[in-house]
Amino acid sequence: MEKFLLIMPDYSDFQQLFVNNLTKAGFEPFLITDKVSKFKYRGLESIKNFFIKNILRDKGYKQKLINRHFEEELEGNLSAIESKLDYILVIRPDNFPVSFIKKLKEKTSKLIAYQWDGIEKFPEVKKYFDLFDTFFCFEKVKNQHNIRQITNFYFDHLPPFYKPYHTENPSLYFVGLYWKSREEKIDRFIDEVSAFDVNLSIFIQYFTEPERKNSKITYIKNRITFEENLEHVKNSDILLDFVDPLHNGLSIRFFEGLYYQKKVITDNITVKNYDFYHPDNIFIIENDNYKNIKQFLKKPYYKIPEEIVKKYGFSNWIREIIQ
Repeated sequence: MEKFLLIMPDYSDFQQLFVNNLTKAGFEPFLITDKVSKFKYRGLESIKNFFIKNILRDKGYKQKLINRHFEEELEGNLSAIESKLDYILVIRPDNFPVSFIKKLKEKTSKLIAYQWDGIEKFPEVKKYFDLFDTFFCFEKVKNQHNIRQITNFYFDHLPPFYKPYHTENPSLYFVGLYWKSREEKIDRFIDEVSAFDVNLSIFIQYFTEPERKNSKITYIKNRITFEENLEHVKNSDILLDFVDPLHNGLSIRFFEGLYYQKKVITDNITVKNYDFYHPDNIFIIENDNYKNIKQFLKKPYYKIPEEIVKKYGFSNWIREIIQ
């Protein structure tokens, strides 16, 4: 059985889904996240920090100690895996020290990265491009020999769940982080569709409370877990997708919609270029065409051929990135 190490941010219950799907796909999985034990001073470090901070006016010493602790814990977790690994996949490599990434190469003959967020959203990741045999992202990146574009996916170890689409009073669902750049278009969408017979469930997670709030949005401080999100997806009829200005690819919502047979309303016009696109299932907001949503709501879901659906499952995705 091929040994597969996954390295990724500690992100709610997300990493366990990857591990479970890797097992289903026939791998022996190992996991390292960026969650480490709490930093503690060693020996006289706290006294030294006090002196450096207050006498020398250097406030960076403690952060250097924290960074060292983080890296040592990561390397310890890596050393605990005694066997040679067939593959190592690092998701959001910019969350990890460059020095740690370089050590991974000693453990495997195939070191792969996947950036699930936009490159320009986290431009620090550009420093990591050349550290990997292959670097995947869902955007096109020019002038980089080892970068390949790949779509997002759905987790296919989870059983499919089908709920008939309701043409009367369909349920529209969205969850996402608060970005000032898309606040206006979400508010506009709510204003436009409120005239139709729909049930809106919109959740926005924030780190700093928005100055202005929309009464039809539920604002949350804590992230919804993937399991909770999936329940919302299953119970909805239409998934909403408001593209991040710094993203050029498709979000995971499209692939969840494909797997669970949910319609999607989006302002991401690039979805027209995909083989699963069908106008009865995916409505693209463009040229102020909000009034046409009413007709879209009344159309039944168009079933996409099974071979197209399977193409975007995790099991197929993971085999593609290791080839």
